[in-house]
Amino acid sequence: MSVVNVTMAELHEKLAKCIAGERVLVDQEGNRFSGRIQHVGVMGVKVIPETVIKNSTGDPGDMDGVTVPYDDIWELEVKGVVFSRLGE
Repeated sequence: MSVVNVTMAELHEKLAKCIAGERVLVDQEGNRFSGRIQHVGVMGVKVIPETVIKNSTGDPGDMDGVTVPYDDIWELEVKGVVFSRLGE
């Protein structure tokens, strides 16, 4: 897996092109979690935390994600490449 350092603007551009399923790293007020994109919207990205997916016993469509602002997303993984703004 390779890591590519990007700016916040570049990461937002990549997120806007995403479809469901890509992995993201979210940091909300110092609490970090990884999740999978459920939907990309204008105001933010709807993410299902991976711990919710791992512990789920229901059908795949039964999970509701949480909407996080674009600025709270620090990494995006697409096809084995991690686009990260942690190096900012």
